[in-house]
Amino acid sequence: MTVDIERHDAIKRRLRAKGVKFTDIATEVGCAASLVTMVSQGRRSHSEVEDVISRHLNEAKSALWPSKQFEEARQ
Repeated sequence: MTVDIERHDAIKRRLRAKGVKFTDIATEVGCAASLVTMVSQGRRSHSEVEDVISRHLNEAKSALWPSKQFEEARQ
């Protein structure tokens, strides 16, 4: 997986604008904040972390990480 620092920074800024920090997501999921950072950067995959970030930003995972393949929930 490739690291897209600009995309990661954009995700981080958008979350911060909503008052959400990576540590908040880590607490919600029950993982280390470093995992949230790696997922945001595209270095790791973790469906629960991706889901929580997607939900907080109200944006599809495929839009946040276009280089990854996701099975989006069908409505």
